[in-house]
Amino acid sequence: MGRRAWLAASAAASILFALAPSLTPAAQAANDDPPRKIVTGWMPYWNTKGGMATIMANPDLFPEVMPFWYSVKSHTNLLDQYDPANAAPMSDQVKTLQAAGVKVVPTLTDGTGKLAMQKLLADATKRAQLIKTLADLATKNNFDGLDLDWEGFAFTDGTASWTVTSPLWTTFVKELATKLHAQGDILSVTTPEVRDPASGKKGYWVYNWPEIGPVIDRLRIMTYDYSVANPGPIGPLSWVDQITKYASTLMAPSKIWVGVPTYGRDWVTAVEGTCPDGIDITAPKGAAAGTKAVVNSKDAAALAASYQATPVWTESYGEYSFNYTKVYAPADGAPDKTCVVTRTVWYQDARSVAARAALVAKYRIGGVALWSLGIEDPLTWPSVRLYAKTIAPDVVLGSIDAPTTPVDFATPVTLTATFKVSDSRPVVGAPISFQMLRNSDTDWREIATATTSVTGIAQIKLIASQYVQVRAVAPGTWERLAGTSAAKNIAVQRLVGSLSVNSPRAGAKVVVKGRILPAEAVDVALEEFVDGLWVEVASGASGYDGFIALSASARQSGFHTYRIRARSDSHFETVISQSITSIVR
Repeated sequence: MGRRAWLAASAAASILFALAPSLTPAAQAANDDPPRKIVTGWMPYWNTKGGMATIMANPDLFPEVMPFWYSVKSHTNLLDQYDPANAAPMSDQVKTLQAAGVKVVPTLTDGTGKLAMQKLLADATKRAQLIKTLADLATKNNFDGLDLDWEGFAFTDGTASWTVTSPLWTTFVKELATKLHAQGDILSVTTPEVRDPASGKKGYWVYNWPEIGPVIDRLRIMTYDYSVANPGPIGPLSWVDQITKYASTLMAPSKIWVGVPTYGRDWVTAVEGTCPDGIDITAPKGAAAGTKAVVNSKDAAALAASYQATPVWTESYGEYSFNYTKVYAPADGAPDKTCVVTRTVWYQDARSVAARAALVAKYRIGGVALWSLGIEDPLTWPSVRLYAKTIAPDVVLGSIDAPTTPVDFATPVTLTATFKVSDSRPVVGAPISFQMLRNSDTDWREIATATTSVTGIAQIKLIASQYVQVRAVAPGTWERLAGTSAAKNIAVQRLVGSLSVNSPRAGAKVVVKGRILPAEAVDVALEEFVDGLWVEVASGASGYDGFIALSASARQSGFHTYRIRARSDSHFETVISQSITSIVR
């Protein structure tokens, strides 16, 4: 077992079984590591203040956040739900989050009504317009991507519609992914569970994970609301594990984020007596289940304490539950208007979140996604951060060696890249991308790849053709972050050769000829060595074929030494030819 694996196992045990304020020795050893960013979540428009407070207190754990801000009403109409509910401009929230290093990927729900989205997606013209509308939204607001949470297929349209809907949805997702990726944005999709067919259960197969998995950037799985009508766990851990395992066989596991509820449910399980007027609490058939309320995770323990109830942890579910009774009596104390209500609560807290966070290392998935931010158990953050530090990827340091003096045009040069992690261990077997940026380029482009040796070194040969910047990039993996070396400049000088000179009589013209490589029109000068100094005696330009012919007056007979200087420009350094001597008669 490697160092990080051992630390992760130790820290996970500490978190899940103790959640104590003191750290285990293994966790303490990893405490200085920056945490892996394994948490994201939805920030509802009705609790922006609470959501922002959570994120801004823990930006080191959040790669991105999904603000719950929009609803799709038609192919051209997106309902903004943020502005009516908040005083601060949306743009301020976006800038604040991005300045903290948190990407903004707003969620869009399906607000079109039963089967309306299916009909829209079946119309190629409207589908294309919807894609444009969505892409324009991301661009206009400087979002980092979009998250689709279209639950109507699953919970409104009915399973009979899925055979028609699924291929339409798949085509739409592929087309939208292409559009968003072209403008540098990510596509996230949020869906209920899809089951492994081998299990005998299909789940919400309309969302077609096998087909959309390769093209989307994130899959957020709604692994909650397992129990709704009847009391039971909100999202039992064993169920979450099975779904995560299956999803990880369909796409890169790093795309997968498992949903974690930051709420619980409070069911009525029995009602004895007659409740006072105005208290509308009923138990259904046989008092097996009934009216339920939502309890925020941060308030659940206090609710139990207020009724002297003791929450019980169920290991296989990774959740707490407790029962309590509440008496409702009228102000006048009339016994015929008094009822005793028995309730059952299931909820997830910091320990529950940590248990699900352990799936990150188990399946190497992206992380956990909280619904919703701002109502979670406050102990979630120190416990998850402790675990995230133990599985943090290594920081990679890279450097590149290149010639420090100008090199001749078309001369092979060796580029040597060295990559190590922060504790100086070499990065072995990594595919290194060598990249260059010319003055005319706007983006870096790859010129070659090479694999690092056991010493962390990769080398390539580069034919120098003009001034260029070079760098080396090591891709990120589960174990380590991506690493990019500092850029180095390679100065390239032209070649001036094939010199020839005539031997004129005094008073005639000395003509010096040559050729410059690369062949192009270049400003050049003819210099003569006079009294120990080089003096410019003529100037001009080479032809587009690179040929040069410069002339100057032969003042007197004797030996005269000349050279050609090619002036510098944005691509090349100044270069001077070898000298050549003319005998003037």
